[in-house]
Amino acid sequence: MLVALLALMGAVGAAAAVPDARIAIDGVDASSTEPVVGERVAVNVSVSNSGGSPAAADVTSVRLLDAGDGDDDGSDGEDGDARDEATAVGALSAGDATDVVLWTRFDEPGEHRLTVEVVAEQEATGGEEDGGTVTVTRDVIVDVQPAEVALDVRTRALSPEDLQSDDEDQSAGGIDLGGIDGVFGGGGGGGLQANEDGESEAVQSADSPVAVTVVNTGTSTADRVSLTAVGTPVGAGDGDGGDGAGDDETEPDVGPFVVEDVSPGEERRVIVDLGPLDERSNVTVTAAFRSEPDSRTGASANRTAVSTLQYPPREGSPTVTDATVRTTDDGEVVVDANLGNAGTGELEGVVVSVADADGIEPTPAGREYFVGSVGAGDFVAFDLRTAANASVANEIPIRIAYTERGVRYTETATVALPDSGDSGGDNSGTVGTLGTLGLVGLVGVAGVAIAGAVIRRRDV
Repeated sequence: MLVALLALMGAVGAAAAVPDARIAIDGVDASSTEPVVGERVAVNVSVSNSGGSPAAADVTSVRLLDAGDGDDDGSDGEDGDARDEATAVGALSAGDATDVVLWTRFDEPGEHRLTVEVVAEQEATGGEEDGGTVTVTRDVIVDVQPAEVALDVRTRALSPEDLQSDDEDQSAGGIDLGGIDGVFGGGGGGGLQANEDGESEAVQSADSPVAVTVVNTGTSTADRVSLTAVGTPVGAGDGDGGDGAGDDETEPDVGPFVVEDVSPGEERRVIVDLGPLDERSNVTVTAAFRSEPDSRTGASANRTAVSTLQYPPREGSPTVTDATVRTTDDGEVVVDANLGNAGTGELEGVVVSVADADGIEPTPAGREYFVGSVGAGDFVAFDLRTAANASVANEIPIRIAYTERGVRYTETATVALPDSGDSGGDNSGTVGTLGTLGLVGLVGVAGVAIAGAVIRRRDV
């Protein structure tokens, strides 16, 4: 809301006659059109001595008062209380003007009626009524808004390669390095490299970087914002059921790192390095902060905003499609299908196999199939062979093991067994949904060992 001005002006002389000096308040403007509770507001006052004035005047005082009309106007102080005062402002000859800045803040929302009072002493001109005091007032109404304390934290998991770029302005992962304040963390990160002009050129290496954006969506400044990142391995008590990485896994726990103040509508972007990880982890990034009113009262950073993510992120999505299941004359069940990648990241070291199940017994010659790498949107054909007891089992579980961003995952899909009367013929099996995923620690070897299987690859 705009600051409303009430043009209530008056001039009162200390002597019986009206002084010749024609002092006027030409304007009263607040620095903020929508100040909020606790915000420090400047009130700019323009004072002039009319060009038609026969006398100069010495402005001795400009004061900002709570309105003195005796009404309950919602102001913070008593009627007539001075909020701020400027003294010895200076002399104004006829036609001169000056500006004065007064300061205040409000503890309650709503309309606050204030009075600007200017006091000047008229200089003697040799007449019978020389001298005298001139007092001029003008009222202003300020509509104060409630203070809203709101901080939004947004996180995006990156890979170390995302921070490497030949471009001075942005990285391969689309991160605008000019907008990032620095790198925090306990890994390989060391902050920004700066050129001679002080501009950011590249981010040094980080083991597990996460881009964090802190946005102030409220109306009050978030003071001394600090970030922490704490994580637990995926599958640790959450039912994901990973294969585990041993007892020496590293849980991310870094910070706090000070991001400094964030004004309303402002955002700050940093990279938090989680350090070396042995396992994929659920990570919670917390921003602790104080509001500006909290800061004035000495309150601690007892406000928080959080964001969660998993690191490293999963971008690949293995899918078994176009499965044909047939039974050979000797009773062996053959699964011909495609292993597709419906995600946006590459799957590496992919191995499909027949998983353990009642009535299912993989044959030595075809229990596992090494697919290799499957790019985003690509697929590779494979076949598996197994013995099946149709009286016990009605579907074949297919185990898919793959590596993405250094983490080994396992997922399970199912295809339906052919009807018992279709022995020797073809039968298209139904592909079931992927089951619970498993994972092991970060892969540190170049190859994948397949035991007890013939490793084959049949490209389409």
